[in-house]
Amino acid sequence: MTDKPDAAALLEEARRALLDTLLPLLPPEHRYDGLMVANAMAIAAREAGQGDAVLREAAQRLAALLPEPGDTTNASWQARLPELETRLAREIRAGRCDAGIRREAVADYLRWSVVVRLRLSNPKALPNP
Repeated sequence: MTDKPDAAALLEEARRALLDTLLPLLPPEHRYDGLMVANAMAIAAREAGQGDAVLREAAQRLAALLPEPGDTTNASWQARLPELETRLAREIRAGRCDAGIRREAVADYLRWSVVVRLRLSNPKALPNP
C-alpha cells in the first residue's frame, strides 16, 4: 500500500511553507539557517524521490568492477555497498587502477557517481540534458 502524498512530496510542501511563509518572518541573522534547512529538505526530497534504485545500481557496478574470486556472499546490496566503496578507494590508493581497461572502468564509475551525487545535492550544476 502506498500513501499519498509520498515522502518526497511532503518534504517539498514543507520546504515551500518554510520558504514562502516562515523565512520572511525570521530575523535577518537567522535567514541563512532557514535557507540551509530548505536546501537540506530539497536534497532529502530528491533522495526520497529516487528510491533505492541508484544505490542498488552503484552496488552492482562496483561488484562488477571489483570481482572477488570465490565471492559467494549473499549479503544484500545495502550491506555490500559501503564495503565495495572502501575497496575501490583502497584499490585506487594502491595504484591498481592506474592503467588499461581497469583505469577506464574506474573512471567511468567515478564519473557516473559524481553525476548521480550532483543530481541530488546540486542539480543546477549539471548541464541540461
